[in-house]
Amino acid sequence: SPSTCYCSVEDLMRVIRRRYSLALMNAIRLHQPARFGQLSAALPQASTSTLAETLAALEAGQLVAHHIAEASPTSTYSLTASGEKLLSRLRRLLDDIHE
Repeated sequence: SPSTCYCSVEDLMRVIRRRYSLALMNAIRLHQPARFGQLSAALPQASTSTLAETLAALEAGQLVAHHIAEASPTSTYSLTASGEKLLSRLRRLLDDIHE
């Protein structure tokens, strides 16, 4: 119905429309669990502040999880189940479009 609220979809779109969001999610998927340095190396065109802001937005959107080790200053990032689903569905959509 036209009155259906798509607020959550709009929030999700706002997060994934951010510059480097999908590329960052893909880099996390490839290196999972990924350290910030690996992500920075995978996206050298992005500034570290942009990467940090985008990671924070992806974490707030529950697409990425940030893991901080207790015994060391090491932290890693991984995709949440929602992040994995989103990437796989977008891949299928892109495959359908290119057929």
